[in-house]
Amino acid sequence: MICEMCGAESEAIEPRKISGSVLQLCSNCAGLGKEPTYRESIGHRAFVAQTLEKRQQKTRYKEMESDDVLIGNLGSVVRKAREKMNLDHATLASKISEKKSILTSVEAGNMSPNEKLTKKLENFLKIKLTEKVEAVEISSSKSSG
Repeated sequence: MICEMCGAESEAIEPRKISGSVLQLCSNCAGLGKEPTYRESIGHRAFVAQTLEKRQQKTRYKEMESDDVLIGNLGSVVRKAREKMNLDHATLASKISEKKSILTSVEAGNMSPNEKLTKKLENFLKIKLTEKVEAVEISSSKSSG
């Protein structure tokens, strides 16, 4: 590859930051700059794309897709079941492999759990957090007058 500073042909090219720009330099010119951060070395657009992809993968809690609906007092049911088993938030979280903050948010009613978390809580605490919803058909009758 060619050094972007001196133009020399070199097999050992490395990225270096000089005056705010990241250049591919040979070993002779590499001492002139400093080592760029990971973000600088891959470029802003690539870094943003990676960050967005990671964020999308972290979206663990999506709405339930079946015809089951979460019960209205979900937080208090979870809290009572947890306290009945003499568990604190941290212990329950570690037992079901979840974060403590997620459990406190669910109990406080600030977050609705996804289907996976709901199943974990139901199985471990031996409670029912969903109920079936049946489709109600509304028929309209017209009266002639």
